[in-house]
Amino acid sequence: MNILDKLKVTAVAGLIVGLAATGGSAMAQQATPQKAPQQQTQAISDQDIKLFVDASTRLMELQQESEKAMLVILEEEKLPVDRFNALAQAHQQQKLNEAEGTAAEKAAFNKAIGRMMEMQPDIEKNMQTAIQKDGMTVERYEQIMLAYQQDPAVQAKIQKLMGL
Repeated sequence: MNILDKLKVTAVAGLIVGLAATGGSAMAQQATPQKAPQQQTQAISDQDIKLFVDASTRLMELQQESEKAMLVILEEEKLPVDRFNALAQAHQQQKLNEAEGTAAEKAAFNKAIGRMMEMQPDIEKNMQTAIQKDGMTVERYEQIMLAYQQDPAVQAKIQKLMGL
């Protein structure tokens, strides 16, 4: 699989997560009061960073498994990834009925989305389990992720531990 295909698969997975999310962790991150980056850095121990990296590694593996399962669904529904992405974008904009595509493509899209949405509870459960495996809470994982996104010092510590 070339890099373009991987990006398409990631777009599919991200879209499904976005379509299925009903106030999950993205909302929790928005509602979390944000501390100054300096305060976050001091509050995150090396042990927290190690747990975060371990959990992130498990989450990446789960994402890859989910992407493979979603590709299988698209293959079974005989819907190419690029057509799925185009229809999914129209769906997000609530313009699926006006989107270019045959009735068969739209039916395949609807069936594929339904099957992917059925996977969502298991994916979310597996993600929680992956985060909590070594004792980290989902809330703490989200706090460190937020710090990673906002604080170059936290980012550097995590990347160093990951060997990047």
